[in-house]
Amino acid sequence: MQSDAVLKFHDLVERVKACRQCPRMQTSARVLGPGCGPITASIMFVGEAPGRLGADGSELPFHGDKAGHNFERLIEQVGLSRYEMFVTNAVLCNPKDERGNNATPTTTEVENCAHFLRETIELVQPSVVVTLGAVALKSCSLVEGHKLTLREAVRTATPWLDRTLVPAYHPGQRAMLHRSFANQLSDYQFIVETLQRKKGSKRRASGKPRADSLKLTGVADRILSAKPDGLSYFALHKLCFLAEVAALEELGERMTNAYVVRQKDGPYFVDLHLRRLTQLLPRLRVVRASGRILLFAPRQLQLEGNDPESHSLSADEIALIDKVLAKYGSMPDAELKRVVYLSKYMRALLRRERLTGENLFNAAVLPFQTKGLG
Repeated sequence: MQSDAVLKFHDLVERVKACRQCPRMQTSARVLGPGCGPITASIMFVGEAPGRLGADGSELPFHGDKAGHNFERLIEQVGLSRYEMFVTNAVLCNPKDERGNNATPTTTEVENCAHFLRETIELVQPSVVVTLGAVALKSCSLVEGHKLTLREAVRTATPWLDRTLVPAYHPGQRAMLHRSFANQLSDYQFIVETLQRKKGSKRRASGKPRADSLKLTGVADRILSAKPDGLSYFALHKLCFLAEVAALEELGERMTNAYVVRQKDGPYFVDLHLRRLTQLLPRLRVVRASGRILLFAPRQLQLEGNDPESHSLSADEIALIDKVLAKYGSMPDAELKRVVYLSKYMRALLRRERLTGENLFNAAVLPFQTKGLG
C-alpha cells in the first residue's frame, strides 16, 4: 500500500514531466524524481537549474558537472549524505542560450516553476531549506515572501514557512570567485549545526568528513588492480555493487556508505563518476572504444595525497572483494548485469516499480548505514 505522500509525489513528478510552459526548455530533461532524494528528508537543498553537463543528462541534481563535483565534496566533508537530503532546483529544466550553453533562468521561468517548488516543500516537509545562489533564494521568496539577499544573509538561519531558511552560495566555479571553497565549507558546517539544533540531536555533531568516496576508491582500486588487461566502467560499478551486497550478507554491514542509485544499466555509484575517479586514481588509463569505456590499471594504484587510514580495507573486506572477483570477475558485461538484477535489492526495487507504477530511475538501491561516521 502506497503512502499518501508517495502518491502525491508521483503525481507531482508526472505533472512536471508534462509541463511545457518554458519555450527554450522543450528538449531539456525534467529533473524531479527519486534521484532527488527521500521524500522524508529533514533537509532540502535548492539550486538554480539543472546543468547542461550535469543533471540535464544524469537527472541527478548537482551531479556530473563541476558544480556537482564541488557540491558532493562539500557535503562529504561535513558528513552529510545524499541518503539523508532532498536536492532540487528553482527551475526544473536546463535553460540553454542560443548556442546551447547553460543560461540563467529568466524571471518568468522561475515564476513558472515556483508552484512546483512549493508543492515539493509541502510534501517533503524539511525542517531546513538551503538555497544555493541568488536565483534559488529569489524562488523561495515566491513560495513565501522574504526580503533576504544572498550577500547579507549568507550563513544565517531565518524562520521561514514554519521552518528554517539558510542562504548559501552556488557551488559552481563562478560563485567560487566570490566565495571561496574554504568559506563555502564553513557555510556547510553551519548548515549541519543548524540541522542538528533543529533535530535536537548530536549525531555527527563533529561534522567529521565521511570517508565514503575514499573507501570506495579503495574497493575500486582492488578490483581494477586485479584486472590489468582492462575492465569496463560498466563492470566496475557492477563488481563494486556485488562486493557491497556480499558485505551485507557476510559481514552484516556495508563496506562504505557511498550513494548507489538504479540507472538504466543497473546500479551506479555516484562517487565513482569517471572524472572524480581519474582524479583519485591518477594512473588510471581510460580508453573509449565502440561506445564502451574501458579502464586500465597495469599495477597497484595509489590514492593521491590521502591518509591511508581513511580508505584502508580490513582483511575481511579484502578477502570478500577477492571472493567476488573470483566468482564474477571474468563475466562479460551482459552476464554481470543479469547477476546484479537478480540481487534481492534490485528485485525489490523492480517489484515496487511494477506494483506502484512509479518510475524508479535514479532511486537509491542499497540501504544507508552509519558505520564509521563518528
